[in-house]
Amino acid sequence: MGHLWGFIDKNGKLVIPLQFQWAGKFSEGLAHAKLADRYGYIDKSGRFVIAPQFLGAGRFFDGLAPVKLGGRWAYIDKNGKVVIQPRFDEAHTFSEGLANIRLHGQYGYVDRTGRVVIHPQFQWAGSFSEGLADVLEEGVYGYINKKKKLMISPQFEWAGRFMDGLAPVKVG
Repeated sequence: MGHLWGFIDKNGKLVIPLQFQWAGKFSEGLAHAKLADRYGYIDKSGRFVIAPQFLGAGRFFDGLAPVKLGGRWAYIDKNGKVVIQPRFDEAHTFSEGLANIRLHGQYGYVDRTGRVVIHPQFQWAGSFSEGLADVLEEGVYGYINKKKKLMISPQFEWAGRFMDGLAPVKVG
């Protein structure tokens, strides 16, 4: 049968039964869960409010979630309606109004309408946090702002998101 996923409350009581092949964290009132090899979205009662129909799924942020339809990633709203058509090789959650996506092997950013606002050009691009995002160019990480201006030159082996004014980095 394999492993099953469910949800507990703070008292350790099982409140959503062990029934899913996989389950993600709740975000904006919904969690993505896998049933019969497809992902959908459940509410806090454990009921699917968006039927399991996607090959992949991510969390809701800013009212949108990335989902995999066929071989491409798209974005849906909380009604399950596709609002950004499937055209990305990879798609991540929105943060500060932008989402990092991969297209033709390179990473860039789209806005909530699906318009590319920072052309895919990086080896990797992280989520925006506190106005900056970590990007990988030629094997080293730096940070850009939302206007694609390089704010911290690429110089790190690894770089994380800014939280409370600081970001973890690795050198040497």
